[in-house]
Parts: sequence; structure tokens; C-alpha cells
Amino acid sequence: MKNVRNTVKVLLMAAVLLLGLLLPATKAQASPTDEIVNFTIQVDVNEDASLEMIYHIEWKVLYDGGGKEKLEWVDLGVPNKYHTNIKPLTDTISKIKDNGSKLAIYLDRGYSKNETVTFEFSMTQDHMYQIDKWVEGETVYTFTPAWFDDFSVDQLVIGWNAENAGAWQPDCLQTDGYLVFSTSLSPGGQYTISVVYPNDAFGFSPDRQADGGSGYDPGGNNGGYNGGSSFDAFDLIGGIIGFLVAMAFIIVPIVLVVKFFKYIFSGSGFGTETKTEKKITRTKIEYYEFCPSCGSPREEGKDNCAYCGRSMIKSKEVVEESQIEKPERYTNTGTYRYGDSPNTYIRVNVVNIPVHVPRSSGSRSSGSRSGGGSHHSSCASSCACASHCACASSCACACACASSGRAGCSVKDFFKESFHEGRIAVDSKRKENA
Repeated sequence: MKNVRNTVKVLLMAAVLLLGLLLPATKAQASPTDEIVNFTIQVDVNEDASLEMIYHIEWKVLYDGGGKEKLEWVDLGVPNKYHTNIKPLTDTISKIKDNGSKLAIYLDRGYSKNETVTFEFSMTQDHMYQIDKWVEGETVYTFTPAWFDDFSVDQLVIGWNAENAGAWQPDCLQTDGYLVFSTSLSPGGQYTISVVYPNDAFGFSPDRQADGGSGYDPGGNNGGYNGGSSFDAFDLIGGIIGFLVAMAFIIVPIVLVVKFFKYIFSGSGFGTETKTEKKITRTKIEYYEFCPSCGSPREEGKDNCAYCGRSMIKSKEVVEESQIEKPERYTNTGTYRYGDSPNTYIRVNVVNIPVHVPRSSGSRSSGSRSGGGSHHSSCASSCACASHCACASSCACACACASSGRAGCSVKDFFKESFHEGRIAVDSKRKENA
């Protein structure tokens, strides 16, 4: 009987503790401490299929606890641990510490309320593509930049070098040789892009694909910055474990049943299977021969006047295949001259869209294509922003959460010095130039 009372007591303490942890989180969402004014990533593909990436972030402080909780460092999620050549590009970065799936970016000073710090760095990122992911003979890069659980991103821009690219999604602008994807994000929001290449476009290797492991390294120090506080009371820790074990007996059977039905009906079982079909969007564009503002002639391949910046587009409309002559000429991504007019073009965008189709009665499904190696398996396009920012699948998804560091935090031991030990440090730009 005594053991029963002790167990009940521990479970009640665990429940109270969990409520205490949830309530502050709700309050933080109602009053964001920061705002991302601009988050821009420039991506160029190297000959060996790795990526040269430049991160540019403008981070505004909305709350500093009366000057006691200044923004001193930022913990930014990166695609996975396979990156090299990390270089600070602005003097606002004092140092960068590599933590595998995250980079701890230490600022040159503490930033207070209403101050905006702009920082920029570059790195070489690998293990970002998957060979034959959707279509045999095509390799796909899928990228989800870091997201922010507690505050918004006013402008997210991904500029991806368009050289050799065959298709991409979602739709985007093309400017100066780059695919320009742009959006804004609410707290916790995520944005995923995909760019498709022929298998011979770059040096793609089955050994360096994005399915070699999770972005979260269980053996490393992934640093739980999103709610990862520690507690010294062992009885409370034991209470949490006991509570979770008790809940597991209730939740696990439900989860297994749900997964079973999803396995049967969502394309992983014998109900349906996932294939892709190409969606072709054709846009008919008519340009002014001379700029309506300054009279300058239009430069080939430019949508805006090179002198005054005004748009040179006279009309623009999406057309169906039946509305144009010889549509078979316009089936690959690009911009093509149309008809006899020197100022009329057809702009083509091709996107591979996954679709579910019924399986044949004799087919069976597995995690990878039959007869293929591990490089045929597909990675989930979204990731789970959990305490360690771990990917929801076994693949190395190109995403991770992000968070910020303050000088004075109300959560016990949240920013202990020992939390930052064991990371690989990168010297600041100022030290390089000294």
C-alpha cells in the first residue's frame, strides 16, 4: 500500500511539473522576444555536388528583460553535420562553434530591445541530394531552412543557382541566373523547396546522399536549446519517467493502430503507391521593345530596364497547351521565343509532383525500390522540431530548429558555460583580419 501511495505521489508531481513547463511556453508564444526581419540563403552547387551556402540574417530584439537579457548568441539549425569551411563574413560575429546539426553563433556584443543585428557566414554543405528520388535518371535536392518556434520571419529568401536545373518546386522567380524562392513564416512555420537535376549534371555519389543518417547525431552533443533545461531533483526526474511509462501503456497501442492504417492506405502498404507526374506551366510574356519610362532598349533576358529599373513586361498570362502553336516545343524548363514577334516569349516551368496511384494486386512495397540500394529510399520533406531538433525520419533532412541566447535567463541552468563545451570553434572575421 505504501508503494502505491508513493507511486501516486510521484505521478501527481510529474503532472504538476509538466503543467508548469507548458504554461511558460504559452506565454512566450503570446509575447515573442525576437523577430527575424530578413533571412536570406544563397546556394551554389559545386562540381562535386556539395553546396556553397551563404547565410544572411537580420535579427531584431523585441524584449531584453530591462537590459538583463540581451541577445548574445544564436543557435541556428543547419541541414546536417556534413559541413566544412565555416567562415564568419561580418564583424558582428565574434566566433562560431560547430555542434553538428546546429551552429552556435556568438555575437560581438549583447543586443538590447529594438536593436537589429545583421550577421552573415558561409559554409560548404554536403549530403543534401537523393539520386532517383522521384524519377529514374534525376537527382533531387530538398531543403528546409531553419525555422523559429517562438517568433516570425518577415522575409525568407532562398536564391538557388539555376545552372543545369531541370525542374523545381514551388514556383519561383528567376533573377540573374538564380531561382529566387521567397515567403514569410509565422512562429513555428517551415518552408521546403526542391530542385531537380539530371544525374550527370554534377558529381553525384550514392555514398554522399541525404539518406546516410539523421541530422541529429545521437552520439554527439546536439544541445537541446528548445526547452532543454536540467533539474537536480532526482525524484522529479523519476516522476517524469514514471509518468511517461504509464502514459506509454495508453498511447502506444493507439499509435500502432494509426500507423497500421496509414501503412495500408497512404502508399506504404498494399493500398496505393507514390509515383510522380510532371506539371508543366507555360506563361506567355510580351515585352516592350523600349522602356516606357526612359526609352532605353530592352536587354535580352532581362525583365526590368537596366537603366531605370522599370518592368519591361507589357503583358503576362498563363496559357494552356491548346492556346499555343506547337506546344511540344515548350516542355522543358526555360524561356523560349514565341512566334514571329521578337518581343514575345513562352516561359516554361516543370515541376515533378508526387501522386498516389492504386497498386496492382500482385505488387508489394518496401522502404526502397526493388533491386536498388539505399540510395533509392526517399526522405520525408518535413522535420519534427523536438527538443533536439531531430528529423522525423531516418534520413538526413535539410532542416533544424533555431533559438537564441540571452545574458540572463529565468530557466535554471539553461545557459551554463558547460553547455557550450566540446564544440568546434571557428575564429571570428575580425581575428582573421588581425
